[in-house]
Amino acid sequence: MRPLDSFPRGVQSQVACSASNIIGLMEDGCSVLKYPRSPDQDQYAHTALREEANRYTCLGRHDNLVTFKAITDDGLIIEYCERGALYDTIHVLSEGQKICIGAQIARGLAYLHAQNFIHCDLNVRNIFMTSDFTAKIGDLQGQLSRPDGTIEMPAMTENNVKSRLPGSDGIFSAETDIFALGTLLYHVWYGHPPYPELDEFTDEAEIESKYRKGDFPVITTNVISVDKIIYKCWTLAYANAREILDDFTLLGNSPNFSSVREAP
Repeated sequence: MRPLDSFPRGVQSQVACSASNIIGLMEDGCSVLKYPRSPDQDQYAHTALREEANRYTCLGRHDNLVTFKAITDDGLIIEYCERGALYDTIHVLSEGQKICIGAQIARGLAYLHAQNFIHCDLNVRNIFMTSDFTAKIGDLQGQLSRPDGTIEMPAMTENNVKSRLPGSDGIFSAETDIFALGTLLYHVWYGHPPYPELDEFTDEAEIESKYRKGDFPVITTNVISVDKIIYKCWTLAYANAREILDDFTLLGNSPNFSSVREAP
């Protein structure tokens, strides 16, 4: 294990870590370096980081994607999102902020899909928040296809069972991302993933069975609501992510949320 106080050049402090990587705040105060957690993992982890950099380069810039800056011998340099992962901010968000964030994620997802990119692991830990609560999709380790539909870069990751479309069996599409967005939105509004009584590892078959049977933990009506948006994601009622954005716009403009500004 790399000593936590042994930082690569240009890194002043550690701000986050995962099983494979450390996120270090760089001396400019507006960038972070994503680098391998352990020297023993350097070769594999650096290959994965280079693959992620290739995806950022192909996809270009968007207001709701984490901004890619460079790939170096030390790791991946990306923009610093001061509030960290969406997972860490859920408890402080107002209803209006949640609606704005939902719209931002849908907008970012629509952009990715327009570039023939499927995220493959959309969840509250892979969305990052800036100081002004702008949501940015990150951890771009998904599947990039060519215009003819052939795969240019295969997925390096996959959703867990609570975010996975039943029966998808490793086939990734806009539908699998939209299904995962339903789970992400549920987590944001309810403060936990669906079926909190079931473990995503030991109860995988039961969770998938509930999804297959349509036993969803939301209440839907004909009135536009977050539950209805989640339900439509899980039942694949949306043709594309842009339609999800349209529903969030309607929700933000409803009488209960007339003061909510449109997400940037």
